Amino acid sequence: MKKILLIALCLVFGLETWAQEGRNARVVIGMNNLTYTVKKTKTLEKVLDVLLTGEVSKDQSQYQDAVRAAILKGMSQSHRISAIDGQLSAEEAARPGARYVDATVSTLSTTSKTETEYLDKEKKKSRTKTYYKALIGVTMHIKDAKTDEIIASPTFNITETDLSWIESEDGAMVKALERLSYYVNRYCNRWLPLRANVLEGAREKKDKQKEVYIDLGAREGAYNGLHMGVYTVKMVAGKEAKKQIGKLKIEDVQGDDISLCKVQSGGRDIKKALDDGETLVIETTD
Repeated sequence: MKKILLIALCLVFGLETWAQEGRNARVVIGMNNLTYTVKKTKTLEKVLDVLLTGEVSKDQSQYQDAVRAAILKGMSQSHRISAIDGQLSAEEAARPGARYVDATVSTLSTTSKTETEYLDKEKKKSRTKTYYKALIGVTMHIKDAKTDEIIASPTFNITETDLSWIESEDGAMVKALERLSYYVNRYCNRWLPLRANVLEGAREKKDKQKEVYIDLGAREGAYNGLHMGVYTVKMVAGKEAKKQIGKLKIEDVQGDDISLCKVQSGGRDIKKALDDGETLVIETTD
């Protein structure tokens, strides 16, 4: 299980509802400050750590700019974020939903270990090899561009359990930065998913729906292979209550605002809901 701590996920945002105009509008986010304070480890602690684990840690503060770039990459590759490196202009900050990010780096280092490899069965010849892993800990403070209020503070930790040992220190850091971008991207896509509606059923078999058409196409970023959840939505005490009844995958983007989807699960419930004239909405899960 990959280890990642995500604090205050989608629920804290409460930015959009199913009925909101411009349901898949892009949100502009500026990447402001990134700070990193090097942790000072006492010599005795370092020696004890090496004795206990056989591993040596090394600060990699020179990669601060690379961490910033990895965060920007994760945001910019998400479904609905227009990421900007630097402060937002007055015009950008005035846009609906505009945000900015101040990030703090808690961990930025590599861990190395040296192993002896024997070249023959008698162990007369040997060589040593050094292997590396990179460790990164980052908290993104996502703030309202108009009020400076902190909306959420997700934390991402790339630990020793996330990556395998490799023979290059730079290569280990590159792998960890790629994983950081992936985690940031996944978080952003869950925060700001693509949303749409089921238009009508397509192919069905007996009492199960096998395919459906949705009103999401190329214009809003749909692509073949995109996964989505299917929901029924009801208003309870003035609030939306949604219940997932199935899963879809886009099989064929057929236009700017229409795609054919394969039903991956919940075919029976989806067919019943369509037969009963219920409105079904979808939300991307990738």
